[in-house]
Amino acid sequence: MKLLLCVFFCLSVPVIPYAEMDKHNGYINSLIFTPDGKNIISGSWDTTIRLWELSHHLETTVLDGHTLSVNDIVLSPTDEILASASWDRTIRLWNYKDGTELVQLRGHEDAVYGIDFSPDGKSLVSASWDYTLKIWDIETRRVAQTLRGHRANVMAVQYSPSGSTILSASYDGTIRKWDAVNGNMLSILKGHTNSVNDVSHIPNSSNAISASTDHTVRIWSLDGGKELAKLTSHKSFVTSVVVSSDGKYALSGDGKGNAILWDLSLLDAIYTLKAHEGAIWAVAFSPDKQNLVTGGADNIIRQWDFKTGKQILR
Repeated sequence: MKLLLCVFFCLSVPVIPYAEMDKHNGYINSLIFTPDGKNIISGSWDTTIRLWELSHHLETTVLDGHTLSVNDIVLSPTDEILASASWDRTIRLWNYKDGTELVQLRGHEDAVYGIDFSPDGKSLVSASWDYTLKIWDIETRRVAQTLRGHRANVMAVQYSPSGSTILSASYDGTIRKWDAVNGNMLSILKGHTNSVNDVSHIPNSSNAISASTDHTVRIWSLDGGKELAKLTSHKSFVTSVVVSSDGKYALSGDGKGNAILWDLSLLDAIYTLKAHEGAIWAVAFSPDKQNLVTGGADNIIRQWDFKTGKQILR
């Protein structure tokens, strides 16, 4: 009797498949965590921005307004404002919790590819395919400065943790360091042999890390302006790189759908994730470093356990 009941019960309970974060209809270009680590926000080629509850992989909010691909997204460190950069040449500010568009910033003459808030939240820097960077005053919504020097599309940009300097990466194969106050170019980092697609400061150090179409990830001294290391485990163009909040690890994605977790003290790969079909365009660490997320040309976002490298299914 017990056996019959067990068989009936087991057959009667529906099998609930795990939920993939797959609502986008285009490449995943950008991924960030909310400060509490409970949600991620994604920007896509399909022109939308989506908020996801990570515990169940459920889409909760869609921000719709851009008319072309959303290339980058970033959260203000001081409030609930999200900024987005797009092929439509605009930067848009949103209340990301309720999906309200607050304002559009216009001034670039070509696609806006990268953006970042200053640590105090008072300024925003943008990188464009018009070869320039612009620093925006968030209060007035106006351009405070335009930074010129790159000789090709500017792909990525980031404020230093202190907010005193800015790093930019470009198709021209260089990384440039700028004074965030007066806009002067301070140094040019050369070594990559092809486009530099991403750049990030390494917390708790005076170093930076970059990703390039030349298949390498490189580490740089920002004080001396010299290359410190070249990491060569990728077998395809490297699209993106991020650093953990403690500065000990980096995660990079490439054109073959692989993501590599790096130990920055040993300058060696810990493991490689066979993460996506097609290129990975976005990677991110959770604030507590327990989770990784990747987004790719297969239009899917995937969550991974930091310690084991195994996919987390909900």
